[in-house]
Amino acid sequence: MEEKKFHTRSAVLVGAVVLMLLVFFGLLYYTQIAVGMDEETLTAINTMTKEEPVPAARGNITDRNGNVLVGSESRYQVELELEQMGEAPEQAQTVLTLLELCQRLGQEWVDTEMPISKTAPYTFTQEDVYTYLASDGTEKDTRLGRMCKKMKWECTPDAGQLIDQMKQTFGLENTEETTARNALGVLYSCYLRKNEILWTEYAFARDVDISFITVVKERDMDGVEIGVDSVRSYPTPYAAHLLGQVGPITAENWTEGEDYKDRGYAMDATVGLSGVEYAFEDQLRGQDGVHAVTVNRQGDPVSEKELVPALAGSDVALTLDIHLQQAAEESLARHVPELNGGQGGAAAVVIDVKDGGVLTMANWPTFDPETMAYDDAMDALSPLFNRALQGTYSPGSTYKPVTAAAALDTGAVTPDTRIPCTGYVDYYGTQFRCWIYREHGMTHGEENVSDALRDSCNIFFYRMGMAVGIDTLTEYAQKFGLGLPTGIELKEATGVNAGPEYSDKVGATWYAGNLLSAAIGQSDNLFTPLQIANYVATLVNGGTRYSAHLLHSATAADGTVTEHTPEVLGEVHLAPEHLAAIKDGMRQMAEHSTTVSAAFAKLKAAGIQVGAKTGSAQVSGQEQANGLFVCFAPYDDPQIAVCVAVEKGGSGAATSVIAADILESYFQIPEELPEELPEEAADQVN
Repeated sequence: MEEKKFHTRSAVLVGAVVLMLLVFFGLLYYTQIAVGMDEETLTAINTMTKEEPVPAARGNITDRNGNVLVGSESRYQVELELEQMGEAPEQAQTVLTLLELCQRLGQEWVDTEMPISKTAPYTFTQEDVYTYLASDGTEKDTRLGRMCKKMKWECTPDAGQLIDQMKQTFGLENTEETTARNALGVLYSCYLRKNEILWTEYAFARDVDISFITVVKERDMDGVEIGVDSVRSYPTPYAAHLLGQVGPITAENWTEGEDYKDRGYAMDATVGLSGVEYAFEDQLRGQDGVHAVTVNRQGDPVSEKELVPALAGSDVALTLDIHLQQAAEESLARHVPELNGGQGGAAAVVIDVKDGGVLTMANWPTFDPETMAYDDAMDALSPLFNRALQGTYSPGSTYKPVTAAAALDTGAVTPDTRIPCTGYVDYYGTQFRCWIYREHGMTHGEENVSDALRDSCNIFFYRMGMAVGIDTLTEYAQKFGLGLPTGIELKEATGVNAGPEYSDKVGATWYAGNLLSAAIGQSDNLFTPLQIANYVATLVNGGTRYSAHLLHSATAADGTVTEHTPEVLGEVHLAPEHLAAIKDGMRQMAEHSTTVSAAFAKLKAAGIQVGAKTGSAQVSGQEQANGLFVCFAPYDDPQIAVCVAVEKGGSGAATSVIAADILESYFQIPEELPEELPEEAADQVN
């Protein structure tokens, strides 16, 4: 009886299974054959689609003539997709394989974020290891502190113990020490992104060549992709201090500071960090696009579709003339070590007299704009420092045209007034000397304003300072833009105008005798080479003070060109005869100084007449004076104004060779020397 029941139950069970199979095959037939499943439905079941941003190409930076100064180029990089690499131990094995390939083929990889030394005994490479005190007084977790919480690692003060915990997580306990540390550095960077601690992009290896790509592809490792990265390229090594750098948005600037989030930037976007790249970020940046990538169950892409096209940024043309910039930088490199023994830096600025455009802004020493590298021997001279924009110097006698303008415009003197050079003046019990009396025990005799500028007679300008007073001197200095922002698009120092107001500000006493020093460009007067060049441009163009600027034009992706419109910051209304007297004194100075006239010999032979003024500024505690030199050309219809400043350069006249090189390049004077040099005259040493 029991056996019969067993056979009955077995038959029922078998029947049920057969029935289920028949139903399954029936449904399969119905969906695949009778009705059919559309291709889109099948694709949806077997694939996954995700949207990815398409970074827009950043605009090029060119000079005024279209020569590319900064461009973009595509380079291959190896990227890691953790989600497709399996669990932590499998991820570690993939990284170990990549590291072995890198070491065998000489390819560098990126390991810069884990704050632990790369060799045992392990130590932390940052002071605040797990927490730090924020500006609002609260204690916050560092990246490593947040990572430890996410990964459930103990925040031990011993870096070696933390390494051991990491090894255990990724199954690297039995891996050779150095190899394990290298792998952990890579995995740490990957997990910073996986755990949403960092949002910036991470690539395992950048700028990889085709041979490395081939080997990686042959291994066919899950989650290892070859991507394309757009990087900035620098066809020229010049103008490094101006061009600036790009880099990823920092966590702080994403929502604070620059507030890139509200400005529509992606979290991992590349932005201008300094220089022109930062100043013209709005023009250079493009609009990122979006494309959809469809992958199969194995993670392999099967199709791509553009959803929103990327729009390239505008090309920005600067006012710079890169050939003139090159001439200036090469001249500084050639002459500055001769002038100061390499004991100080230097700068040269060239301004377009007619609109304030900066044609050249050169610094020495300088650096490679692509790598930020420089000669280690120059480290003490701060080669990354932009002296042209941020260095402030006592102008010395290059300031005397300001004093002359104030005296002439207020009626203290006329162009024909003659004042005797007495060698020295006594003022409030202090003796103030002329340079010619101090050096040679001589005087200049009676001089008008043009003669005094030619000879740089201190006595004449001491008396002019006494006649107009410090307030009027400051008023005219500021009319010419000295001690005020020039309007340049980059960060600049504003300088200092000597006077009671500044003395009070720094807790010093303003003495009556300081007025005389200020009148010849000494005392507390401090200005940038850019300010001084722009002041000379304002003087010789008839008194229009333009905003100094670097933007020439911007060309959008659709070809629309936006030209820069010169901005007038102020006017100095000098009478024509007063301006003529000042300019004539500067012309005579250029022609009568032995050193300067010799430097300008080729220009004279080419028919280019120059106006100039030298300046020597003694710096407290410094044996050798700073040398400054300003000039403009052509004399009758000025086109450019130049300022050269050489730290510890001695006399201003000695720096005229740099200005001469710049002028020869601008006017395209041939290399051949003229057959005859000008006759020697009394040299100008001030």
